[in-house]
Amino acid sequence: MLKKGLFALVLLAFLGTAKCQNADLAAALGGVPIVGAMIQPPATTPAYLKAVGTPAPSALPESDLTTWFPAEAPTDPYNAKLWGDINLFTTIAQTQLGWTEACKKVDTVAGTDRAASPKLGALACSSDPTVTQFQQFAVQLLGTQANLALWMKGELSGSTSAIHARQAELRVFCTTSVVARQGLPETPWSQACSKAMDASYLSGDGPASFTALGDAYALVATEIAKLDPEIDPEPGYFGSPAAAASPTKTP
Repeated sequence: MLKKGLFALVLLAFLGTAKCQNADLAAALGGVPIVGAMIQPPATTPAYLKAVGTPAPSALPESDLTTWFPAEAPTDPYNAKLWGDINLFTTIAQTQLGWTEACKKVDTVAGTDRAASPKLGALACSSDPTVTQFQQFAVQLLGTQANLALWMKGELSGSTSAIHARQAELRVFCTTSVVARQGLPETPWSQACSKAMDASYLSGDGPASFTALGDAYALVATEIAKLDPEIDPEPGYFGSPAAAASPTKTP
């Protein structure tokens, strides 16, 4: 009984304080242990705070792929919308699942003859696992060019650090992957690697690096079309059932 009486006195003291200060009753009781939670439940965490740290789902850009590689030089070769779409595409295409979705999307517009449009065809599916590896090199080249174009436009998604990171990936391709095993010193692959490392942009000549990366991609696209002229419905990977069932067109 004594404890209940003391609790009642404390409660009355809070009520008196709230009345004297013309305070909101619910707000006054909100800080009282046990009782406060019943009268004024704590606010739920806003949805935008719950979403912090949760990566947003990525989707391939809704872009007309046939416009990515125009036959004639465009008025604005560094178009931020175009290269923003390409940057998103190449970022997603760096994983096996992402590449499967990406190359299938290109299949829908590239037809069956890769050589008919080598630059676009280089992004279409190949059931040859070795060619798929070469295509990942092509994706990284195109992504580097996209980062460079966005950097030249002053876009938030374009930065020298992003270009450096892409070129670091290209260096790995050129020194440790199937690309590195194509012979030196003068092959289309070694030439592409040399152009991929162009650093003119660091001294202010972004267009020179942009052109070098474009030339590197063109070289690689032409070689991919030679290695596997026919576009396939699915990409091939080493260790997959499809790869075991079909011969590898290793150069």
